Amino acid sequence: MDSTPKDLECYIKAEEMRQSRKDNENWQMGMYNLSAFSTALARALGGKKSKAEYMKQSLHEQIKEKQQVEDENLTEEQIETERDNLLARLMTMQANFELNHSGED
Repeated sequence: MDSTPKDLECYIKAEEMRQSRKDNENWQMGMYNLSAFSTALARALGGKKSKAEYMKQSLHEQIKEKQQVEDENLTEEQIETERDNLLARLMTMQANFELNHSGED
């Protein structure tokens, strides 16, 4: 009863995240169902000569594999740029921390 609308923002964000996660799960289930139905239909209509197959990997594994291939294809210059960017972000975080906590002992 003592909450203000500002206090409710975190609950709104949490609900949006929950809905987004649920939507992603439903989408994934649809992709698995689509693969299963299309495989079954192709085999029913095409008989033994059909080459249709259900997914060999989960969607998560496919994404992970794709990311690994992309990482392997990075040039040395791109890797160095990524390292520089990470270092700059870490230094910025350190500077912000020091500014925000400089008077505390």
